[in-house]
Order: sequence, then structure tokens, then C-alpha cells
Amino acid sequence: MTDTDRHFVILAALQFDETGDRALREACRIAKQNPRAELHIVHVAAPSLATEYHGESTAIAAQLARAPMKLREYVERAYSGSSLNVTAHVRAGIAYEEVLKIAEDLRADMIVLGTHQRTGFEKLVLGSVAERVLREACCPVLVATPKAYPEPKDVVEPPCPDCVAQRHAANNAAAWCERHSRGRVRTHVYTPSDRPPPSILPG
Repeated sequence: MTDTDRHFVILAALQFDETGDRALREACRIAKQNPRAELHIVHVAAPSLATEYHGESTAIAAQLARAPMKLREYVERAYSGSSLNVTAHVRAGIAYEEVLKIAEDLRADMIVLGTHQRTGFEKLVLGSVAERVLREACCPVLVATPKAYPEPKDVVEPPCPDCVAQRHAANNAAAWCERHSRGRVRTHVYTPSDRPPPSILPG
């Protein structure tokens, strides 16, 4: 089988929270754009942070028992109206190790996973699954994070030397040079500029 004949294998690692929703959405989006995509999803039943700290026994068996139904719910929600086949896997153990193992077993072409973006002490103790997978995976890894750009702010550029000269000459703090008096896109922002960058000005 040549590379052009084989499927493009996508592995989405899901936790049963908002990070799993994001990872599955991204995996679905990529799979739907690739006619040869083969999507696998995996949930790893693993000890929780609270369990490690409070010395409680982790109910791995309970996690494994409910995982198939939860995975079905996730897939049906994400793939409503789609005909793409999805294969689900359930593993138990250390999350990043199991994700890497199944990726190797499947010869995955891409891994998609979410992250809680933990910081500080919690990250030090629990570790970052996404970070370990990114570092040790043998294929590209997509970390699905929320799309949350900050609100755009006007960037005030340095004053135009010609405007400064015009204001001194006219003794008027509101005066503009001939170029910028033709209209501005935003107040106090010199854009677009018809002046070439200083690095290419003729000597």
C-alpha cells in the first residue's frame, strides 16, 4: 500500500469535560475535510488530582464502565448528520502514556487533544498531558484551546515629523501636515502611510 492509498488516521484523546468537546470538534472538522480520514477517539481512565491528594482510592472500574456510553454521547453529538465512521477506544493508566501507545498502535497521522491550561502547583504535581504528548509524539499534535483573542486596541504610532513641524510653525497643536490632513482612518493613527520605511529611503 502506498502513502496515497492509506487512510489519514486522526486520534482524538478525550476527557469528559469541555476540553473533550473542543478536541472532538477540531478532530471532526479536520476529518470532514479529508475524504480518506479515519477517526479514532480514546478516553483514558486515570487517577484524578483530588484522588492523589486526599488518598482516596480511584474508581478506575467505574470510569471504565461508564466510558463507552459517554463516548457514544460525544460522538453522536459531534457527528449528527454525518456518515463518517468513528472507532472508540478505552484505556486505563497514565493518560499521556496511553495516548502515545494507542497512537503508535494505530500509526496515527495526527493527535488532537484538549488541555485545561493548568499553571503553577497544579501543573507541577499533575503534569501536563498535552505537554508530554507534544514532546514525545511521533506525529503532528493539535492542542485544541478556546478561541479567545483580546479585544483589539488602537495602536498609537509615533508622531509624524512633518506634523510636528507644521504644529510648531503654525503654533497650533491641532495642525496636521499636508499628507495627514487628507483624512485618517483612525484618530492619531497614521495609517495607511505613503511614506516608505526609513530603511529604504534614498541616501
